[in-house]
Amino acid sequence: MLRLSIQSTLILPLGDGVLTLCRYSRRYYQDGRTWRNRRTRFDTTWNDHHEAMTDAYLRWRYPRPQTDDTMEQDTPADNDLDLAIVAVDLYTLQREAVVPWRNEEVSAVSLVKAGYMGNSPISPSIAISLKTLELFKVLRQRKPSFSFEAFTKVLCDLYQQPYHRQWRIALADTFDIFLKIKHSVDERVAESLGRSTPNWRVLNSCPPCTYELEGEPNLNYRILCCIDGNSSTKRVDTGFRQQGDTRKFSSDFFLEVEEVDKLTLKDIRVSESESKGPEVPLFDDEQEREDEPEDEPAQPVRSGKPSEISDCVRNWKAAQSDSKKRTLEMFNETGWFASGCRHGLTLWVADMVRTGEQAKYPLAIIDRALNVLGPKLLIGYDIGCVFEGTIKSTILGPRFIEMCCRTIVGAYHGFAHNWACQIRYHPNNFKGAGIEDFEGQERLFSAPNATALVIRYASKYRRRLFLDLFLTQYDKDKYANLGLVLRNNYQQALKIIEQGSRVLEDFLRDLKVTRSDLDAWQIEQGEYFSTLGKEPEEDIHKIAYVELLQELESAKTAASSKTANFLNIVPEDWGASQQTYTSNMSKTRKAEMLRKNTRLRVTNLEKEAVEMELKLGVTSRWDSTVPEYVETVKYMVNRQYHRALDDLQRLVVQRLFELHRLGLSRIGYRARTLLAKALRTRSKAIQNAANRYNEATRQLDPPGPHLDWTQIAKYNFVEEFSLLRSARRDIRPERWSDGEVREAMKLHQRIERAREEIVRLNVEVRQLYTAIHDEHILFAKVRLELERAGQYELLGALTDLVTERKGVNMSILRYLEDIKGLHGYSGSKDLLGLRQGATARDEGAGPM
Repeated sequence: MLRLSIQSTLILPLGDGVLTLCRYSRRYYQDGRTWRNRRTRFDTTWNDHHEAMTDAYLRWRYPRPQTDDTMEQDTPADNDLDLAIVAVDLYTLQREAVVPWRNEEVSAVSLVKAGYMGNSPISPSIAISLKTLELFKVLRQRKPSFSFEAFTKVLCDLYQQPYHRQWRIALADTFDIFLKIKHSVDERVAESLGRSTPNWRVLNSCPPCTYELEGEPNLNYRILCCIDGNSSTKRVDTGFRQQGDTRKFSSDFFLEVEEVDKLTLKDIRVSESESKGPEVPLFDDEQEREDEPEDEPAQPVRSGKPSEISDCVRNWKAAQSDSKKRTLEMFNETGWFASGCRHGLTLWVADMVRTGEQAKYPLAIIDRALNVLGPKLLIGYDIGCVFEGTIKSTILGPRFIEMCCRTIVGAYHGFAHNWACQIRYHPNNFKGAGIEDFEGQERLFSAPNATALVIRYASKYRRRLFLDLFLTQYDKDKYANLGLVLRNNYQQALKIIEQGSRVLEDFLRDLKVTRSDLDAWQIEQGEYFSTLGKEPEEDIHKIAYVELLQELESAKTAASSKTANFLNIVPEDWGASQQTYTSNMSKTRKAEMLRKNTRLRVTNLEKEAVEMELKLGVTSRWDSTVPEYVETVKYMVNRQYHRALDDLQRLVVQRLFELHRLGLSRIGYRARTLLAKALRTRSKAIQNAANRYNEATRQLDPPGPHLDWTQIAKYNFVEEFSLLRSARRDIRPERWSDGEVREAMKLHQRIERAREEIVRLNVEVRQLYTAIHDEHILFAKVRLELERAGQYELLGALTDLVTERKGVNMSILRYLEDIKGLHGYSGSKDLLGLRQGATARDEGAGPM
């Protein structure tokens, strides 16, 4: 058998091409191809042999049992060759590999059969062992910042030689192909298990969320999830790499750019008359408001929205209009927008391309979630208060409402929202949220920061490849922790109920109230804050009616005057010249036109007044003798004062409630920091509101009392704010404004959320147990089928998956048994159920 070495001077036909070794060649040709040409041809050639290389990898990794037929196939023919090539193997430190090379095979396939991956599909010069590539894959999954260059330097150190850049290039190229082969193997295994249907990963990766069973109780929300954007994965737009590497990486984690762009907010927003709920406000000017003071509330173009929405828009960049979300030109992908379930497993990710956190990214994920996950979703987002209105103002709104979905703010970020917003959207006050914090994406974003070192200047293909590798391992780790998460949540919920109930009973006994009172006060408090700082619509209508009557009276006076002027015009000289006659005619016509216009204005105002009287139910027209008219005129005089007082009341009350929250001993450092920052901003706003109030009091007759900022700053309780007596509603007598009562209300809400958590956990424990049971049955069934069909290579790949998965599942089952043994466990002792839509299982199949 002839042996070919890369140091040989032979030029021989080698099946898939010609091996030309130019060490001693005297003629050199300049390569005029661009990098894109070389990259495209390189990838095309690899793709042509991809299936054959996948088969070769399976034969090498999972060899068939030795039989006479297999031994005959492995016997080399007389015309076969041995190929000697430079080898890189971390385990053996072998410098050269001799690979059997059949005449009808390409060199790449022969190398894979021998356990190596060449750096080129046709004429490789270096071969890296598959075991070395497998080790690098594991290292990259556990240490995303571990780069090609770092691993290459490790190899060079082990081989006791200087760093070779050629080795780094070879490692990068072979690693891409190795991952494609592994991906193809995973696809074949998934197909054998019946897991190749669209969206299978999302619908099955987290059994506690999606493995719904027959006969389980209905929850307020089927799936709790959270969404958020982050900029740690941004990538510099390097034109050279962008133009050269045109490959596209397909992953079921990522939403494609085309799908996201279809949901641009300006394209899918319905007409103003059809929009529902608050929306992301658009400011009057499209320029950055760098000169606007931080303490001034943002004024949206569309009025009539809840005041707390404007405050949240002001506090959060993500809530600003899309035109404000600009990024540096140097970045192509400016980050990503991710979504995940409450247990931490990833749903979908969308790349943010040349923009900030625009509305189209979460809207695209919401659209996909509605289509795939179905109804009754509770979605956490930093600006969930505003974003819910954004959804309802688009074409997704009717479907979102019909499917009974809602958005909510995260427990941690919710502390930066004002008190009125927290009452409506904070998880502790939201029925059905349990004790979930909806901050899962923050934990996700803290993990891939290490990838920034290796993806900042990577091509688009490699960036997605590395992020997909990271997300795959991240989900594996989160799945392995499912049992621990459920057990910890169960213990936490039981602890809240046990300890909180004792404290709450003491509160109720001392305050002489009941739980029903606390529920009623919670509703009353929410209603108060929903209208706090807003002028009643009844007063607005009365003012508009009185202003219309005053305008009508002025118009009548003007019409009478113009009519009198017209009738009193008498020519001075009937026999005047033509010029004088023309001048008088012009004057007469002008007077007639003014008379007609004023009379027409009176008619229009009369019509408008009649329409308003019908709407307001006014039977007889108001005048200066009607008490309602007098009161409204008096209110109009004091309107500026009342509006300034309402604004001051809103800010001060929220500050007092947040100060009370900040003073609690159980608030953590991060939450305390957020509260302190919000209070600093609120203090500036209160100073401005106090100045506006003092200006308004000077216009009263007699002038009202002057209010000093230093006096407001000393208030610690609502009871101390005496100005509330002059507000539209004095809340000091209200029981829910008392500090102890508010503590009892919050504790009561916390206990209620813990009870909801117990109910949800009882459902999730059974779902997870049943999913593991059914999975083990499926594994046993498919392994038997593959063994009978003689597909030993695929059986070997499946066995690796089963071995790893069963080890993880057994760890999860131990935690589920711990949950059943908890004092206070209220779920079913028989955890085995039947998945919705499934037929009756074979009871004799596969043990747990």
